Amino acid sequence: MIPVQYRDSQTEEIIERRYEEGAPSIGQRVQIDSHEYQVLFRWRCVPTSCIVYVRRVEQEMRAEQAA
Repeated sequence: MIPVQYRDSQTEEIIERRYEEGAPSIGQRVQIDSHEYQVLFRWRCVPTSCIVYVRRVEQEMRAEQAA
């Protein structure tokens, strides 16, 4: 398990810190609180930690993809 820090891609604000089995891949969707986010890119991913930049997936985008 490695510590992963999720940051907002626009503001660089830390959204959440948690331990994961591995670093999330680019394009992967992750659930943070009650919102869904998409991984845009990873920064400083090493075996001991990872910083991941994400953007929130809007309701409309999810509805389009479901159709």
